Amino acid sequence: MSDSKPHVLVVDDSRVVRRTISKFLSPYFTVTEAEHGMEGWRELRQNSSIELVITDIQMPEMDGYTFICKIRAEDDAGLRDIPIIVITSAEDEITRERAYACGANDFVLKPFNNKDLLECTKAQLSDYRESVERVEQQAAPVEEVVMPNADGASLTTAVTYIDSGMKMLAGLNSNTIAPHSLALVLRFLPLLKFCNAKFELGMDSEIATFQQRVAAAREGLKKS
Repeated sequence: MSDSKPHVLVVDDSRVVRRTISKFLSPYFTVTEAEHGMEGWRELRQNSSIELVITDIQMPEMDGYTFICKIRAEDDAGLRDIPIIVITSAEDEITRERAYACGANDFVLKPFNNKDLLECTKAQLSDYRESVERVEQQAAPVEEVVMPNADGASLTTAVTYIDSGMKMLAGLNSNTIAPHSLALVLRFLPLLKFCNAKFELGMDSEIATFQQRVAAAREGLKKS
């Protein structure tokens, strides 16, 4: 991947599981351990070099669902977009679906196969690094050419800027976008309301329904 080892955070309330994962991954990665979600969250906030999280679901203090949702709700994009692999002994479909709904990128069952876990970790890191690099490459020309000047902004410039942003989103992996879909909707909503009022589009009812659904989605995330 690179000359320096990528940094992985392993969060699990079982010391045996943590040590097993750390021992196997340590030749390839720098591994930091945390006993539960709260401790894992502190590690993420204090260590910006962490590039991937492997977490259990059932833990004291803060469970895996809450931990994942907390990461995906973070304002800092570098932390918010970090890949998350869930590793758990729960085989039911509900656990899997809920983990993905919270923003997990992949799912590994205990007892896990060391080779499968390694390949999963490598794949998620590779996708993440490629996504970050692609965004950085595309963002530079957008900011240089398209970013409107506050003193001389025009509708054409603004539309071009929006169009460039949409093209950037279209080039990203859907798994990268999914955890942030609600945030994207919330950023779009003020523009929709402005256009409706400015150009008298008569979409008051549709926008009201839209806002109700957004509010319900936000409430659902808080409860999860």
